[in-house]
Amino acid sequence: MKYSNKLKNLPPYIFAQLDSLIAEKKQAGQEIYVLSKSDPDRPTDNLVVQALQEKAELANNHHYPDFDGLLELRQSVSEWYATHYGVSLDSNSEILPLMGSKEGIVHFCQAWLDHGDIALLPDPAFPSYKTGTILAGGEPYFMPLRAPQFTPAFEDIPVDIAKKAKLMFLNYPNNPTGVTVTKEFWEEVLAFAREYDIIVASDHAYSMTCFQPEAAPSIFTVDKNKENSIEFFTFSKAFHMAGWRLGIAVGNSEVIRGLKVIETHVNAGIFNPIQYAGAQAFKLGLNQGFFDEDNRAYKERLTLLVEFFNSMGWKLEVPKGTVYLWVPAPAGMNGEGFSKFLLDNARVVVSPGIAFGEEGRMYVRLCVTYQTEVIEKAIQAISDVFREHNIQGPGTV
Repeated sequence: MKYSNKLKNLPPYIFAQLDSLIAEKKQAGQEIYVLSKSDPDRPTDNLVVQALQEKAELANNHHYPDFDGLLELRQSVSEWYATHYGVSLDSNSEILPLMGSKEGIVHFCQAWLDHGDIALLPDPAFPSYKTGTILAGGEPYFMPLRAPQFTPAFEDIPVDIAKKAKLMFLNYPNNPTGVTVTKEFWEEVLAFAREYDIIVASDHAYSMTCFQPEAAPSIFTVDKNKENSIEFFTFSKAFHMAGWRLGIAVGNSEVIRGLKVIETHVNAGIFNPIQYAGAQAFKLGLNQGFFDEDNRAYKERLTLLVEFFNSMGWKLEVPKGTVYLWVPAPAGMNGEGFSKFLLDNARVVVSPGIAFGEEGRMYVRLCVTYQTEVIEKAIQAISDVFREHNIQGPGTV
């Protein structure tokens, strides 16, 4: 049997590999500290679970759902954007529920990329942007994100590449670097995209995971007319609904329509009770201070890690958003070697930066969606190993 070239061109999915590695270590009876995967440590809110349970008991919800998505959910999205960003969305044409934003991102590429079309992708980045581009037959063009800003330098993109590009993916607050941007950044993005007729896809997964006001502006606070943009939102991070597989795409009605066409051919809609639960989550999220407890815990855990690494010679700052710390490898190691060193010697699992792109080769990513006690034990284990091996500070990035 011969796999398709598309499949052969896909890199291994790092989180699937890490899951296998973690299971193997645990089966061998080893105590390990996992700081690699963003899976919120708190359960889904009881009211959201109750909404699912109540609606699942109703027989009329056991049929195929609407391809448009539940009206109640779409209306709650509209209210959400109006409240948080002052953005007006048409519930009938500018909002589409998804079986998770990851699925939507990959299908979005199918809707807008033909064989050989170029997609502008950040590097490092969430792997699904590249996956979606390759599966659609497109060609990735990587925009390096480098310290300290970790934003693309649009002036460095060759004009011939920009003219051929159809899509651009961006993600702020950023995974894996934790960097945030301002409205002025989105103005720069949109000016470049309009000059070359490029659709901008904003992956806004960490919109509610931010520790300062205005740290996570929606692209639509700038692209008020929704001329050439789409934004993806996931319930996984904000509402602790990682396993529920529910996301939202909002934006330009023609762009949304293209994505919807693909969705109708690939799946048969989202189980209505899950959508009712999503609507309930949005209602809860409108309550003032709803996200404060989460964000306070995440910031405290990030601060613990930053203080530790800085005590060992690093010069890191606590991110303004996300649940990630982007850490340069010590002198004499790259990120992959550092992640292996931590696993073998400290029993701490982190993500090697190369999993997010070539620009991440000299980094590792740590995640704080784990109990503070786990973070503290991991820090102690790393501290012991650093002292044993005389590791003092990062290498050159």
